[in-house]
Amino acid sequence: MVLAATVAAGLLSAGTASASDWTMSYLPLPSGGGGTARVNATNGTGGYAGTYDGRLITWAGGTFEDHGIPAGYTSVEAVDETASGSVLGNAVSYLNGSRYPDKHAFAFENGDFRFLGKVPGYYNTQALGTNDRGDVVGTVFNDIRYGSTAAFWPSGDREHPVLLDVPPLLSPVDIDQDGTILLNEQFGGTWLWKDGVLRQLVLPDGLRESRGIAIRNGKVLASTQLGDRLWTAFDTSVEVPDNMNTMALNGSGLVTGWISPRTPTVWSPGGPVTTLPSPGNAYGIVVGDNGEIAGTLESSGGGNTPVVWRRG
Repeated sequence: MVLAATVAAGLLSAGTASASDWTMSYLPLPSGGGGTARVNATNGTGGYAGTYDGRLITWAGGTFEDHGIPAGYTSVEAVDETASGSVLGNAVSYLNGSRYPDKHAFAFENGDFRFLGKVPGYYNTQALGTNDRGDVVGTVFNDIRYGSTAAFWPSGDREHPVLLDVPPLLSPVDIDQDGTILLNEQFGGTWLWKDGVLRQLVLPDGLRESRGIAIRNGKVLASTQLGDRLWTAFDTSVEVPDNMNTMALNGSGLVTGWISPRTPTVWSPGGPVTTLPSPGNAYGIVVGDNGEIAGTLESSGGGNTPVVWRRG
């Protein structure tokens, strides 16, 4: 079972509030592993997905399931999760002693690894994000040292991906519920693609570059050279206060991440950055539509422990 624990808040930066109504609990893990664990995704209602020693792990109701690694691969990456519990990820292998990974994107559904189709002429597929209807955005490539190409797997036919008709310097990051795809331009700004139309996020005066982090219900989280920002429309954004390093947002705009030195935090537009309780260095990684935050507690021995913060 999940071990419930209320722990002391971390150090505060100027203007940052401490959250006495949040508690932290530990996500359980398989025994006998090497201690490399990470939570990467949520279904938004208290279910989570991640990895432990390279194996796919899912959590629900205070328990975990170890789904292992598909045959022929050395490890998996958990990337995203739909509201129905379909986990998006990548199976990883290193062929012939190569230092550079080969990848095959999958959706883990009903207890099975279901591999996504490949684009003719490309050996590798890499998933980066999904929405609740099952659309997937990612990249395809042969040798990652020579770049990759943006691709899209529609929910109704994930056996036949299509290449996105976008300039080659645009790389996909995430996909929204309505199919809007978030992309970053190399040495440039952040773009939105939908139905063949590209729009660039408008940057405040003095900013020239941004890196998109996540998109959810039309809101976009991105970093700039002067700090992270939240866009509520392509031409409207607000600064995330207190130099908070952001990692994820949910449909209502709740944002999680950390402030230096690795103090976990949560923020909503119009409010202060609030620190989350933690006995050591930690940070939020995902935030569900139910308001729960999952992340990582760092240990002095180098291992990480997946944790969840809940309010009330």
